[in-house]
Order: sequence, then C-alpha cells, then structure tokens
Amino acid sequence: MTKIKNFFKFFISKIFLINFAVFIVLIIILFFGIKIGINKYTNHNQIISVPDFFGMTINNAKKMAKQKDLYIKVVDSIYTNKVEHGCVFSQTPDAENNVKEKRTIFLTINAFLSEQVHMPDLTGVSLRQAQADAESYGLKIGKLKYVPDIAKNNVLKQYFNGKEIKQGTLIKKGSVIDLTVGRGLSNEKTYVPNILGLTQQQAIDKLTEASLNIGAIIVDTSTIKSVEDSLKARIYKQYPVNRKNGEINLGAFIDIWITNSKSLLSNIDTIDHNQTGILNQNDITPEGAEDNIEN
Repeated sequence: MTKIKNFFKFFISKIFLINFAVFIVLIIILFFGIKIGINKYTNHNQIISVPDFFGMTINNAKKMAKQKDLYIKVVDSIYTNKVEHGCVFSQTPDAENNVKEKRTIFLTINAFLSEQVHMPDLTGVSLRQAQADAESYGLKIGKLKYVPDIAKNNVLKQYFNGKEIKQGTLIKKGSVIDLTVGRGLSNEKTYVPNILGLTQQQAIDKLTEASLNIGAIIVDTSTIKSVEDSLKARIYKQYPVNRKNGEINLGAFIDIWITNSKSLLSNIDTIDHNQTGILNQNDITPEGAEDNIEN
C-alpha cells in the first residue's frame, strides 16, 4: 500500500511535472521542426506559372527556365513546319500550369534535320493519280506545264527546283514537284474555277483538278504576319475571274489575293464553289495581271 502511495506521489511531484513539461515542449519543437523541414524541402506554397516555350530555341528556353527556377529536358523530336528546326514544339506540363520550384519541364522539339523521302515515279500515270501518289509521300504538286502529246492528261516528266528528278532520289518531305503533262494533240482549254473564299491549299487542289496553276500571291500584310496567318488566310480576289463560259488554256496561271480580314471576306462567304458561272467579285483586271494569261 505504501508503494502505491509513493508511486502516485511521484506523479504529482515537482520533479515529475518539470520533466513532463520539458518532454511536452520537446515534442512540440520536434513536431514544428519536422513540419518546417518538410515544407522547405517540398517548396510548400511556392508556386510558379509555367512559361510558354513554344517556338523558342533550346538556349532561350534554358534561360527562361532558369529565370523561373525551373529545369527543362528534351525528351522527343518530331518533324513539323509549324516552328523552325531545333525549336520547341510542345511541352509537359503545358504553359500557364502551376508547378513548384525546381520542377522539370519536358520538351518536344522540331528535328534539326528535315525528314526525307525517296522520290516516287510520278510519270506514266494520270495527273490525278500522280497527285495522290505525291501526297502519300508527303510531297506537293507545284506548277503544271502542258505540252502537245497523245497521252492526254498523263504526266510526262517530273521536276524539282527546275531540274528533272529521278525516281529514288532523296528529297525533303514537303518539297514541291513540278510536272509536265500531255494535253492531247489539240489546243484544249478549260474553265476558270471559282476559288474565292478558299485557302491557298484548297485553291491549289481545285486549280490542279482544272489543269491550272497558282500564279502571283498578293498578301494582305495588315492581317497576315506569320506562317500560321498565311495558312488560315482565304482568297478574296482572283484573276482571271470566274465567269460564265469563261475559258483559259491548260496550264495557265491564276493570281490570288489572300487575307484574314472579315470585312474583305464578308461578301464571299455565301459563294457556292460548285457553281462556275457566278461572279460575286468586281471584274477588274489588276495591274500587270494580264501577263499571267495565255491567249
């Protein structure tokens, strides 16, 4: 019984209470010390908005990342014409996402070297087939030159940068191939299609179907300031214009005016491109454009 009384007296003694208080204080100090240490190690509440690295060179991206106390790492490369070679095309995390300091941003860049393909043989087939074959290789059909030949609408020769190119030659993907096409033995003509409201690529496709070429491209520099602007731009004027019963020699050139201006495009939004005899554009001959018309 005496031992039990002494035991309880110890718990209420001054020495025990002092030691217990010291123990509690040490526990509190240890708890907050650990919390502060963890917060510091994990950069608690130190949030950074990820910058947009799109289109930057690697050196510029490194400088930007250093300013933000971030790291970058190139993890992949692709072939694209949306940015210059060696520049950033995409990133993870995306721009404007919130991350902590010291975070690594993973980048995909446009390959330093252009992707190459083997030149196919586009000769001996119809123009339509040659166009499909070229597209399957990532190539584009450029100017068409029509010559008298019994093989009407068949491709006779293929050219790159003004020189005839042989099958199997390594060539940059996206290159433009010019063709010589037979037009039969008569002086055949074709209609002038309506290409108002189309993009450049849509116009090229439609003119190719009509055995014609894109001529001069007049750019509205107030609304077109980049490659992306140019890709989105649409045609608001053409010469020669589309008119009823209008005809032109095979292989002739059509000049186009392109813009992103809503006011310039507002009058052509309702044009039916399946109609070849409707003219919703002033029939004005632009200065110097006559040079592109074959009589």
